[in-house]
Amino acid sequence: MKDGVFMEFSDKILNCIKDCGIQPSVLAREIGIDKSTFSKWKSKPTSKLDLDILVKIASYLNISIDNIILDKPNDISSKSESSDLSCDEAELLKYYKQLPENEKNRLIGRAEAIADMYAEADSEPVPSMIVIKHSMYKVSAGTGERLSDSDDWDEIEIPDTPEARRADFCLTIYGNSMEPVYYDGDIVLVKQQNAVERGQIGIFIIEGSGYIKKFGGDRLISLNDQYDDIMFSDYDPDDIRCSGLVIGRV
Repeated sequence: MKDGVFMEFSDKILNCIKDCGIQPSVLAREIGIDKSTFSKWKSKPTSKLDLDILVKIASYLNISIDNIILDKPNDISSKSESSDLSCDEAELLKYYKQLPENEKNRLIGRAEAIADMYAEADSEPVPSMIVIKHSMYKVSAGTGERLSDSDDWDEIEIPDTPEARRADFCLTIYGNSMEPVYYDGDIVLVKQQNAVERGQIGIFIIEGSGYIKKFGGDRLISLNDQYDDIMFSDYDPDDIRCSGLVIGRV
């Protein structure tokens, strides 16, 4: 036992693995040994099993080494399905053992994919947050939202992004004229400036009503073709102003 356990135990070990409903390749990966280890035991009768591998296998299967060496299948079964398993786990194991071999492999593959998905989600860092000024009124992505005469602002927390750090304030959109890029209820990030380039999305105030629109030089353009352009010629130039450039959304 000091230098290893001879091949005579390999069949007992493989039977233990089978009784516990575990695929050898899965077990090899979980305990950190080469996946060809078990097949080598079968093909090379003179192979030796290191004691530390035996300990790892017994620990993973939640059985004692005596169960393997002394060949006590009843003890193995009762130990592997002991009270250490929850009711749900025991039920899953019961159904697993009833499946044909190819379906067991499919089930293991699917379980691994789901576990990996949740592992990746858990590893994603929680984004840091910053506080930014937010308008209490809604800027319209439609026919115009009347703005309050007072400075109705509050502060909200948003994810810390490069766009958020560039923004001077944010506004909530009301309406659907800027779909499919901006939707009703979106919160947009705005860099304060009194003009934007042709083709850029900006925040505009016309006769006290707020709009989010694309600047068309002599007009404001909706991205939703169900809405007509807003022509500057229909308004007093003194009642038209730009409040800022839309640089992103929360």
